[in-house]
Amino acid sequence: MNDRGRQIGARARERCAHARTALAAVLIAAAIVRVFWVTGLQRSEIGRILPLDMRFYREVAQGIAAGGGAGTGALTFNPLYPVLLAGVFRVFGDGLLAPRVIQSLLGIATIALIHAAGRLLAQRLSGSNGNGGNADPRLAGALAAVIALLYPQLLLYEGALLATTVVVSLFAASLWMAIAVSRAIDSDPAAGGRRLPWAALALGMLIGAGALGRPNLFLLLAPLVTIWLFLRAGGARGGGRRALRLALPCAAGITLMIAPPALYNAARTGRFVPVTAHGGINFYIGNGPGANGLYRPPEGMREDMRGLIEDARAAAGAASGRDLDAAEVSAYWSRRAGVRILIDPAGWLRLLGRKFLLYWNGTEYGDILDCAAFAEQVPVLRLLPFPFAVISPLAFAGIVLLVLRGRDRSLVAIFLSASLASVMLFYFNSRYRMPSLPLLTVSAGVLLAWTFGAARRRDWKRLVAAAAAVVLWYGLVAGREMIAVNRSAVYTFLGNHYMSEGEREKGLEAFARALELEPQGGEATINYARGLRVTGDSEGALAQYERAWRIDPGFPHLAVEYGSLLEETGRRDEARRFYLAAWESGRPADRVLACKHLSRAAYAEGRIDEAIEWIERGLEAVPGDRSLVDLLNRLEGR
Repeated sequence: MNDRGRQIGARARERCAHARTALAAVLIAAAIVRVFWVTGLQRSEIGRILPLDMRFYREVAQGIAAGGGAGTGALTFNPLYPVLLAGVFRVFGDGLLAPRVIQSLLGIATIALIHAAGRLLAQRLSGSNGNGGNADPRLAGALAAVIALLYPQLLLYEGALLATTVVVSLFAASLWMAIAVSRAIDSDPAAGGRRLPWAALALGMLIGAGALGRPNLFLLLAPLVTIWLFLRAGGARGGGRRALRLALPCAAGITLMIAPPALYNAARTGRFVPVTAHGGINFYIGNGPGANGLYRPPEGMREDMRGLIEDARAAAGAASGRDLDAAEVSAYWSRRAGVRILIDPAGWLRLLGRKFLLYWNGTEYGDILDCAAFAEQVPVLRLLPFPFAVISPLAFAGIVLLVLRGRDRSLVAIFLSASLASVMLFYFNSRYRMPSLPLLTVSAGVLLAWTFGAARRRDWKRLVAAAAAVVLWYGLVAGREMIAVNRSAVYTFLGNHYMSEGEREKGLEAFARALELEPQGGEATINYARGLRVTGDSEGALAQYERAWRIDPGFPHLAVEYGSLLEETGRRDEARRFYLAAWESGRPADRVLACKHLSRAAYAEGRIDEAIEWIERGLEAVPGDRSLVDLLNRLEGR
């Protein structure tokens, strides 16, 4: 080897050493951040409280760890996370520390996978030679990893008993493996290498495992990736036999992972339900009458997972006139959503467009998990300054670059399309967008690396075009305020938790904070009124109830609560006016409450016939209501 060859080799080794050093620095920083995050979360009050969905997963996992089953009928929850959590509980107990540590390790692994995927995609840009052509692969991988490191939501979900962290890791691993297989196919055009079928099998198993945690995403990826693999290996060019050597192992890996829940569901329902049977109600929420692209349960249904499943089953059974199993309930709600789509296809297309924009919008919307609230008690979150509003335009422009100039454009399009469809076919929630974070951060990293290369080459025309695209996307989509986020919800939740635990002073402080964040929020005001009432401050509670009524004068349950407190303080005529307002509403449960209060008030004043009449009127509105029947029997048998 001549001197020039040795110099080139030395520079290549030096660049590789620098790349390894950069990755090590990012991963060490990620580990340090997570140590502070987990220890701070364990010490904080907010970290010890589990919202409804997290409590649901914990209870299911505890039942599985104790040897219990998953209930009767088809599965009504995604099984991957509860099963993994049950395994953790069996080994370490059912505390919160072990899951958080394990999920933090998964988060670090996700950042490493993002780095690897970013390097591979940058290498496969058209015209890139891996040494600083269109986009330096080492820089692209490092920047993608740094963006993931500095995105606070990734860290936030690692502390939650939710499937999000596991699903994000599986998506990152699937993306990296798919890119690696694509690159290997190029280096082995015959697609007959011994390792490739095993890599395809591993890819299928990753996608299948993901389907157990987020079926609405990975069940879309499964056929798309299998078909892509067949075509990529030459199936469209007459090399069907060689292509099947990769496509079949991929399909086998997917089948291997989803077979257990599918067989479990088939044994209990006699139907093919691949993973879970609660997708129908979610499809209805996202596409039924009144859908606005966000999570909003039908009238009268509870918001938490367990409550929604039970209420959806009860409503479907009542409408069908018989008890339905979980698969039938899911089919019922899917049909109802389908009818709405057929009646107003133009309106549905507008709704899909809104959900597309929400996916790319910078607003973090969804759960009780609010970064600002957690940052107040765990300050390390404040050190992570990269919001989605910045990731979105960089990622969008990066995807355009990869589709236009990348050799894996079809693969990028498949992963993006499945991610978009998983949100657009249902409803937007930051948690449901999170699995696509690896693709978005990788695309952003590739764009930034390409930008630095364009600046070095003084390619000002393309550089200005890319900058204009990023700025326009931010201004028109990512940076717009499309939805109002209820920042008070987490404090309302905390207040209710403290009140239930008897910590009334803390509860009132949390309710006051909620009201401070949302002065015109009806829910925050009502909960503050309830807290004041429980602590004996009737005058303060009345003032808050009056304020809540001015904010939302059509809320019948508020009318009942306000009326009952007015009655307690001797203002019976005013109380009757609010009871009558609740009675005139269209909500059966509140009408029943109003009837009871009106009957009791009449009875207290000696008007027995009127008391009976109100119970009878309630039974006309809600025939067979057990509590009203019991009251009527007592009144008539007095």
